[in-house]
Formats: sequence, C-alpha cells, structure tokens
Amino acid sequence: MKNSRAAKFSLVIILCVLGGFYSIMGTSCYGAAPATGEITSAIILQERLHLSVGDKAVTNMGMRAGLVKGDILSITTRLDATLEKPIGECAVTRVDPNSSVCEILSANMEVERGCKVSVPTLKYSMASFYPMAYKLLFSSVDPFAPHQKVSVYIHDIFDDQNNITKLSMRVRQELIDIFAQKKKVILQEDRNGKKRVHFYPGVEDDDNRLLISELMQTLEADVFLTGHYTLAQDKVHFTFYKYDRLHGNEKLAFQVSLPAGAPEFAQAKEIAVPYSPVPRKEYVPCTLTYRSLQYTPQKDEQKEIIAREAGRDVFKTYELRRTAFNIISPVDTVIKVDDQEVGFGGKTQVPITLTKGTHRLTASFRRGYFYNTKDSLLHVSDKRIEKEALLAIQGDGTYEVDISLSPSFDGENIKFAVYNVNERKRQVLKSIVKTEATKTIEFFKD
Repeated sequence: MKNSRAAKFSLVIILCVLGGFYSIMGTSCYGAAPATGEITSAIILQERLHLSVGDKAVTNMGMRAGLVKGDILSITTRLDATLEKPIGECAVTRVDPNSSVCEILSANMEVERGCKVSVPTLKYSMASFYPMAYKLLFSSVDPFAPHQKVSVYIHDIFDDQNNITKLSMRVRQELIDIFAQKKKVILQEDRNGKKRVHFYPGVEDDDNRLLISELMQTLEADVFLTGHYTLAQDKVHFTFYKYDRLHGNEKLAFQVSLPAGAPEFAQAKEIAVPYSPVPRKEYVPCTLTYRSLQYTPQKDEQKEIIAREAGRDVFKTYELRRTAFNIISPVDTVIKVDDQEVGFGGKTQVPITLTKGTHRLTASFRRGYFYNTKDSLLHVSDKRIEKEALLAIQGDGTYEVDISLSPSFDGENIKFAVYNVNERKRQVLKSIVKTEATKTIEFFKD
C-alpha cells in the first residue's frame, strides 16, 4: 500500500514537472484551476446576511478573474474547500475590475455573505497576448444583456501590408479558443467553404461600410472582429476594429511587449497568405417591406376551408371544427434574400444592401387559424405557401421591395412589387413570369 501511494505521489511530481516544462515552452493552456472569490454584500440592503433566488449579490471577482457579463458562477458554502458541493448558481450582470454583480438563479439554501463563488478560468496559450484577447472578448459581449447570446465572427488579422502572417494566424486562433470558452458567445464560421471572406480593416469609406454590412448579414454575426499590427523594436502594436450590428463600431489599440528574440517577431514577418485586392462591388440601398393580410371567412365558407386544409385527414377535420376559428392570418413567415433569412426583429420593414446584379427573393408562410384576437392562435397549417422571385438590378437608385402575404384560398397568396424610390415609387422593374420545372418564378428586371 505504501509503495502504491509512493508511486502515485511520484507520478504527480512528474506530471507537475512536465506541466511546468511545457508551460515554459508555451504549449500548455494556462489557467487550469477555477477562479474563486466570495460574496461580499448585497445590492439592496448591503447589511443583509442571507440572500435567496432573485437577489443580486456583489462578489470580489471581476475583470481580473476573466469574468464577462452572462457568466454563470457556482455558489458553495465557505466551508466547502473543494468546491464540490454547490448550493446554487448566479448570473453575472455587471463586471468591474475587481468586483461583479450577480443575480442568484437557484439556491437550495440561503446564500450567506462569505459564500464562495467560482467559474472555470479562461485558458490561453499565449500569455503576452492574453490581456488583449480578454479585452476584445469583454468589449464584444458587454454591450449585450446578460441573457443574450452573442454571435461573433473573428476575421483575419493582417500586417501593415494586409498580408496574413504566421503570427496573424496564431493570434486569430488564440482569440477563437478564448472566445469559445464563454457560453454567451456563438462563434460563426464562414459558410463559403474554401472561399475566404474578403475584407481588409482600416478603410472607412462607403464601399467598406456596405461590404461589412453585407458580410455581417451573410454570416449572421452580431459582432465582426478584425485587425492589423505593426512592429516596433520589442513591441507589437495592434489595432482592432469591432463592428457591432446593434451598438455601433469601436476601434481598440493594444501594445504587446515581447522579450528580445521571441519567436513571434519571426512569425510576424513570415507571410502565409499574401495581400490580394478586394473585388469592388457596386451597391444599391434597398428597403424590404412585408405586409400580412388577414382573412375573415363567412360561416358558409368554413366547411369548404376545412375540407381544403384537412383533405382526407379526418383527425385534422375534427380538430379544425372544434376551433371555431373566424380569422385566418399568415404565421411562421420566412423571407430570404439569396438564401439568407432576413431578420425583421418584430418590425415589418428593414433596410438591406444589395449589389448590382441578380438576386433571389423567397417568401413563405403558413396559415394560422385564430378566434377574435391575434393572441388566440388555435391551429397552424402543415402546408407552407412559398413563392420565389428573381430581381435583376442594373441601374442606380434606391429600391423598395414590397411583399404582400394573403392567407386567402382564392387569388395570389404572395405578391412581390419592386419600386425605384427615386422615381416616385413607380414600379420600374417589370415582372416576367418564368417556369422552372413545376415552380413558377417571377423575374423582375429594369
């Protein structure tokens, strides 16, 4: 038994030595132990000794512990040295340099001042670059509400000649690895496969602003992060550009000091992907609008509507009869431009940016059956109504695409209309009906 314990102890020593060796070599992930702190007071009535679900507590953990808004802290008693028996959880709602505020989400007993809080420590492999990486992470997620997920696309990082270097690739991967450790972050990937997202930072003109707007829409990113660096003696100067879809853009500058002869200096000069110009596109502003029309069938129509909706499905027939619906309205509406769904965020009109050329518009919905109010959805049709249109824009101007959705069983269910706003909203794009296989597609061309 003693020999077995001695062997285990020796193994631990060896692992620790190896761990230290690899840390020196810079290949291990730092920060394996959890970050810990304690609850110091309450937001309301700071002298309170006991807290429960819904209360907000102040902890002595903050930015220095790698916290960001939305982190979930594990709560344990002050006597639980191993942190193995959590008594609850709290969500971080504000982060300061040395403290944070968290709202208690769950607790199987009263939470006292002095209770421990802990969270997995951020792991990193490039120690000199960690402060910069954390600041970029913090500034990317902090503008959003604690419960909100944030979709982030981390673009390439360039040298001062817009080349991608070995250092660029290492720093980008380090950012991806650090951002991925936070549950609040959803990392977006380029859906173009081997075709790279083509964008260079630092150019503030209309074309670049339209390009970044198009990229963020295509990538479905809330935050788009990119940057470049320059070398100066023993320092690397970074400038990052954070494009935020909801909260505005921000430029962040960092200075990273490195010891003389550090391998990063050689990597910073080793070009992996040379600069290539961004193909210039011609953009036109556009507004996308959709209108949902309601249909109120007469009583003598309901029997026919049920028959057309249910077909030979007896169960569905009886289900629809029981609803006693008197309003039909479009629900589950999906509108896409070039196969990318457009998010309306509760609105019926949004601005989009289109390039000159041909674009595919798709609109679809299901029939929803209601009784008196829009909150009384009783039944949703299994059948999705869909229509496509091709929009070819060659001329200049500001365009408006109007989509009308009708749940009626007679006439057109989906209508597209395209206007040039500069020409007093006259419908200048002509509709040409084409047929692809068995699907009818409208073609709008100026």
